[in-house]
Amino acid sequence: MADEEKQESGGGKKKKLIIIIGVVLLLLIGLAVGAVMFLGGSKEEAPAAGDPGAGAEMDMAKAKLEEEISASSQADAVKLTNPVFTPPKKYTINLRDGKHFLSIKLVAALEDPAALLYLAAREPMIDDMVISFLQNLNTDDLRTRAGTELVKRELYKKVNSLFTQDFVDTTETKDRTPVKKILITEFILN
Repeated sequence: MADEEKQESGGGKKKKLIIIIGVVLLLLIGLAVGAVMFLGGSKEEAPAAGDPGAGAEMDMAKAKLEEEISASSQADAVKLTNPVFTPPKKYTINLRDGKHFLSIKLVAALEDPAALLYLAAREPMIDDMVISFLQNLNTDDLRTRAGTELVKRELYKKVNSLFTQDFVDTTETKDRTPVKKILITEFILN
């Protein structure tokens, strides 16, 4: 009788394990389908709710950026001779609408190693600039390729604005824009 109970409990554990694995697989499939539906949604942009002036300005900038993107290839966008990359920095930000968040990982591409040290010493200032900028965006600003390119360009301008004339004068390259490209290595919009 004890042998029969052991066999039943062993079979019950296997059944529970199979059920748990099945539930986990169904959950993963559901998440994958949801992600495809969310990311493969409408290509049209909805007008920004909120400040109508800012929405129109953002739309004009996106339209101009779409033209520039279609005119240039990705190979042309990243032509660095001796690239130096900052360590990836991840930001998770609540967007302006208060209902969505953005999780983004950024890397800056430079050609001057001295600029890397300069930026590392100013990391809190960079964090503040990036967070302040991203918090003023909404979901519609980020759903298109033009929106993400606009984010990269604005951050490119903001980070390069940190370099003082004294720094530029002391470097061998005398380059006013040591950051050559802002790269997005992770982008989650929810």
